[in-house]
Amino acid sequence: MNLSKDIVAGSVILALSAVLWWVTTTFDSDPLGLAQGMPATHMPRLILIVMAGLTLLMMAQSLRKAEKTEWRAPPWRVGATAVLLRTIALLFSTLGLPLAFFAVCALLPVLWGSRNYPVIAVFAVCVPAAIYVIFKILLGLRLPVGPLSALGL
Repeated sequence: MNLSKDIVAGSVILALSAVLWWVTTTFDSDPLGLAQGMPATHMPRLILIVMAGLTLLMMAQSLRKAEKTEWRAPPWRVGATAVLLRTIALLFSTLGLPLAFFAVCALLPVLWGSRNYPVIAVFAVCVPAAIYVIFKILLGLRLPVGPLSALGL
């Protein structure tokens, strides 16, 4: 079958967006008069609208180019990435945010073929540190820190 890769990927993204939109209909909502800030359904829906819009734009550009390539299964790294992210998600409450993000930032580049270990190490340390500083220190949110709580984080 000769379909543009963008059409196939876009169809999957649009289907996923529709399912996630439906999931937002199951969220509890506060009466508008009592809600503080944005209701729980608005932000995910806003993100889904942006994703769907950009996906439609990608698909339209693909049709304009009229470039057809044979569709093939994605590389094994895609499945391995999904397994890695699912494993980290399952271990998130045990690891805490800093260690979970460190693991993702350290393992994903290696999985996808990067071998510049000093840069990966800096990236793996700086991203969780920046997230911690922004959300915990600047915004004052409570973040799960897992075993690092013994350090007083």
